[in-house]
Amino acid sequence: MSTLEKEPRRGHLQAFATEEFRTRLRRVQKEMRHNGLEMLLIHAPENIYYLTGYQTSGYFAYQTLLITEAEEPTLLVRYLERGNIDEYSWLGSYETWREGDDEVVRTVDVVRSRGGATALIGLEKSAWFLTAKVAERLGSLLPQARFADASQLVDRVRLIKSEQELNCIRKAGRIAEAEMRAAIEIIRPGVTEAEVAAAVLHKGVLEGCEYTGLPHHIMSGYRYDVCHANWTPKVITSGELVLLELYGCIERYHATQMRTISMGRPSEEVRDAAALVVKAQDEAIKALRPGASSKIVDALVRGPIRTIRPDYYNRSGYSTGIGFPPRTAEWQTLDFNEHDDWEVQEGMAFHMLALARGFGISETVAITKSGAERVTPENKRELIVI
Repeated sequence: MSTLEKEPRRGHLQAFATEEFRTRLRRVQKEMRHNGLEMLLIHAPENIYYLTGYQTSGYFAYQTLLITEAEEPTLLVRYLERGNIDEYSWLGSYETWREGDDEVVRTVDVVRSRGGATALIGLEKSAWFLTAKVAERLGSLLPQARFADASQLVDRVRLIKSEQELNCIRKAGRIAEAEMRAAIEIIRPGVTEAEVAAAVLHKGVLEGCEYTGLPHHIMSGYRYDVCHANWTPKVITSGELVLLELYGCIERYHATQMRTISMGRPSEEVRDAAALVVKAQDEAIKALRPGASSKIVDALVRGPIRTIRPDYYNRSGYSTGIGFPPRTAEWQTLDFNEHDDWEVQEGMAFHMLALARGFGISETVAITKSGAERVTPENKRELIVI
């Protein structure tokens, strides 16, 4: 069923001014023209949010956004979710599907009504929410249309943030730091990882944190080697290292901070590793400025760390921004590694990280004209000893 007019607004929470969304849309339309696309079907919830402001935790249900050269895109969502358009989005009209409808047939109806029966249509083939089944059915139900892979088209437009977006990341950074301080205050031998998580979550919500794209990672002792380990009832004991990776989230924009705590006097090996890692990342962050080579920035971290950890294959940083579970960032679009080389640009934002021998540290930074601005600037960059 089509809903052509919106119901009266009841508490509008649009995150950005309408003109900000229109500017984003024009940038995407420019990329469409550059790629010869007449129509774009978007299925990634981050990209739908970026262009419309629409969000829901019910994105498990089918939704898509149709972009053409027209001024306003067309959003197709589950009928029960339409209130979220009124609450969050600038759009003046939308389309819906109801239980019992064939969502793909409804999508084809919308495509045809917007003149797309014979168009060259871009699909986000790498999007988790565009299944192979949906893509195949779109092809069979639109036999005269042509389809092209438009994966990362919107994602790459998102790499350069507006000042309003960067301000959201700055606010998220302050939340992540407050959460980190709450964790440090409660951590003692005999406290469980779950108790630390409770303190972090409590502080985050009070500071304005939204639900995060990933759970906070709290890894004590041997669990350092359990990548992205969530908190457990495990008791934290003397002599252990505790690695914390905590997230702040404002208007779906994320900032992350990682710190390591030594429960008691650390070994000389750990102290030396911490000093090496911090110094290496300090040099990398110092080198982060418009025009910098990502490969050179990465080498400033990777080279020193490999002297004590030869198998260091991890990325040393990645683009951050909008996230819906199960992700907090844009690492799939742009990251710092030893293989790819690209140019750092003003308006980008990154989560920069480094780990070795049980110690880990990270910061979220925004790229300004003068270099890298730490949006998580208050907490000391050192091994914390309790």
